[in-house]
Amino acid sequence: MEKDYRLFEKEDFLEDAFFLEWVKYGTPAATAFWEAYRQSAPANLPALEEAVIHMQAILSLERIIPPAGAKEAVLERVHEAMSATPVVRIRRPWKRWLAAAVVLPLLAAAAWYLLKPAGEKQVTSGYGETVRLTLPDSSQVVLNANSELTYGKWNNEAREVWLKGEALFTVKPAAGTFSVHAGEVRVDVLGTVFNVKQRRGATQVYLVSGKVKVTADGRAQVLQPGTLWRYDSARAVPHTATTSSAAVLAWTRQRMELSNATIKEITDQLRDIYGYHVVLEDSSIANRSIDGTLHLDDVNSLLFELSVILNAKIETNRDTLIFHSSERRRVQ
Repeated sequence: MEKDYRLFEKEDFLEDAFFLEWVKYGTPAATAFWEAYRQSAPANLPALEEAVIHMQAILSLERIIPPAGAKEAVLERVHEAMSATPVVRIRRPWKRWLAAAVVLPLLAAAAWYLLKPAGEKQVTSGYGETVRLTLPDSSQVVLNANSELTYGKWNNEAREVWLKGEALFTVKPAAGTFSVHAGEVRVDVLGTVFNVKQRRGATQVYLVSGKVKVTADGRAQVLQPGTLWRYDSARAVPHTATTSSAAVLAWTRQRMELSNATIKEITDQLRDIYGYHVVLEDSSIANRSIDGTLHLDDVNSLLFELSVILNAKIETNRDTLIFHSSERRRVQ
């Protein structure tokens, strides 16, 4: 299928092999195409230029190379039982480099806190972190990494929260309603357990138990347990499927349960959970799929597992990952 580059954002360009062929290698065909694309002045030209600058800034790279016997070690680790922890923080070696950049965001956050409406509360989780909290009505929430939950004062008739990212809700039954706003989607419940994920303009709701009503674009639908409901604001057409909770809720156990998962799904998780930008140097990597379990509790172990499973080398530079085939695979 021919790609429509007009719909690409910065991260999409960075993950595109033909884009990398232009910026890194400057082949005649790629250069001719992308210069012509520039001249056409597309609406996403700023995103393209940002991606070019980002790619050109990658100069020194740290390479992760799996040692001998790595595959056996990964298989053994995959079968180990993992105990979930309330909060998991991932510390990257370059974190001190960001210290200076933290000052301005903290000042902005302080200003927001002083000016926000009275009674409004906001709970956030950082990259590589899950947060558990109890709401005023004793409902339980687990926030996935890079997520935000906001709520104000509640009355006896309505309980409302606003979610950015992903969270698992265990709602305590009460006389009034409980509503979750996620992008353009509203989820109304009385007493139930459900997962809501809102990333990149798409929202999905998975019902574990009980009953919920989801509303998007003026259309409402009541879900039954085991139903996964998806809504993409670009398509504006809801889609439902029946699935088990193991894969959907794997993040609460610091895992990814994969069944014929695409590399795009995995790179999206790396972006959402750890804040990494991902570049696929070799387009053949994008066509591979993975079955099995990946562990999210430690980013270095995760990258190690991926490098072994994909038979690929992973180069890192602060918040950027470059995936390319091993030398053995690249020599054709």
